[in-house]
Amino acid sequence: MMMEERTSLLKDYRVRAAGAFFAFVFVYFLLGWLSPLWALLFKEEMALEPLQNPSTQAADALLCVLGLGVWLAFFAQFVLPVKTVGDRLKVVSRLVTYILPPPFGGHGPALFVENGHVRAKEGETKRSGPGVIWLDSASAAVLRTRVEFKRTIGPGVYFTDADEFIYATVDLHQLLQNLGPLDTDVNEKDPFKSEKAKAANDQAHIPEDYEAIQKRRWETSAMTRDGIEVVASLSVMFRISAKEGEGNTRFGFNQANAEKAIRDSITRGADLSRPVWNPLPAKMAVDVWREHLSRYRFSELFESSEDRPETGLELISAVVAKRLRQKEVEQFDPFGRMVVKSAEECEAVFRSHQNEGRYISLQSELDRFKSSDEFSWQGMYSFLMSHKRAADASEYLVKVASLEFDQLSRMGLQVISVSVKRVMFAPDIEERLISQWTTQWKTNAEKERDQVERKRKQAETEGQEFALKDYALDSTREFKPDPLPDKFSALSMLVQGTFKGLRRNSALLKRTSTEQNELSMIKGWLKERGVLR
Repeated sequence: MMMEERTSLLKDYRVRAAGAFFAFVFVYFLLGWLSPLWALLFKEEMALEPLQNPSTQAADALLCVLGLGVWLAFFAQFVLPVKTVGDRLKVVSRLVTYILPPPFGGHGPALFVENGHVRAKEGETKRSGPGVIWLDSASAAVLRTRVEFKRTIGPGVYFTDADEFIYATVDLHQLLQNLGPLDTDVNEKDPFKSEKAKAANDQAHIPEDYEAIQKRRWETSAMTRDGIEVVASLSVMFRISAKEGEGNTRFGFNQANAEKAIRDSITRGADLSRPVWNPLPAKMAVDVWREHLSRYRFSELFESSEDRPETGLELISAVVAKRLRQKEVEQFDPFGRMVVKSAEECEAVFRSHQNEGRYISLQSELDRFKSSDEFSWQGMYSFLMSHKRAADASEYLVKVASLEFDQLSRMGLQVISVSVKRVMFAPDIEERLISQWTTQWKTNAEKERDQVERKRKQAETEGQEFALKDYALDSTREFKPDPLPDKFSALSMLVQGTFKGLRRNSALLKRTSTEQNELSMIKGWLKERGVLR
């Protein structure tokens, strides 16, 4: 027992520091007392002056002690990255409490927090008393006493009171959550194939981690409108909401949002021995995934239309991301179709767009659409989508507030991205899908051919209209309506304008030799009549 106490006493940094200091003083006085011996061994000029005056020895000892304290206080300021005078004084005070034993001193914890993980020597976190905490650029923490939360701190150096301690920490990096099957869940580890092997009691094809595979399956399992199960691998990247560079860190630190995020994680039973982790963003993504998948038949997941250039799966993936990242999102009906505003609202949107000049490039097509029997103000959405004007078309849709975005904002979280990495379904469903594609490929190819042909004719018609407009503009450049010319003078102006337009277009000039000859004949005829000179 005595040996253990002696060993622990020798490990005390105060004992070792005091021992080293007094050993230094002892050597100093020893050399002074042995100065006559130095005179005998060495030349007189190399000998030390004898220390025979006790007051001189005491003054030297006092000066040594005071110098040690002054220099310790001086260099202590540079141990931590502090800038203000007040913080420098706090560093010195913490050093004093660190050196002096209780009840004169007794320091609190000295901690370093890296990426949300507390780094400290053994027993350091259990110390009580004034302490210091250094958080790196990607860490934040909540401090509290035994009765209340005190403050939220971010990157930098902080001095804690005697009753304060770290209650929870958080990582300011972008965090990634994955739900659903892993990339390795293929072949025998496919959740549907392994379930079939389990039902058939085929032990050779039942993976050892069968329960874990099925657990991942049910995390994102959803049903289509026609009752087919689809499993997705979802990935959500999020962070504590903050502007880049805010809080003197490139990762961004917003004190209010960090506090909300940490407290919400605590109320949800987070493990406080590690950086707190909120599972809600990924669970929200799964809820939205299930909600929207139930609006579509299985075949619609792989089909697109003129009103919807993306497939059902692509649309669902985009909607899941929007619901978690945007304040407002499009409203959908029970069949997965976007809800268009009322006719009066659509007309108001159209008038606004027209006043802004958004439809100038579509004017001819728009005029044909408005004069057709299919025209309606609500039909403007389909018209604009067919002409690849999705941004303008979106303003004809009903928008609703995103509850998921609102909830995440109140929790201090910001979702960066959401992706549906892969989807899985039963092997027989996959075989049926491939079989349908095989039998319908000709029909689908014909539909695509017809669609390409329609687009080609549409482009041809648009090209002809643009050409006519250019021709009309060129041929009337020389036309002078005031005073109103006679028919021969008008013809002369049109011919001259057309000639000049041809000369400005080198490509057209090479392809219109016949037309140029005809124009020259017209010019000769006009000269004979005395119209041209």
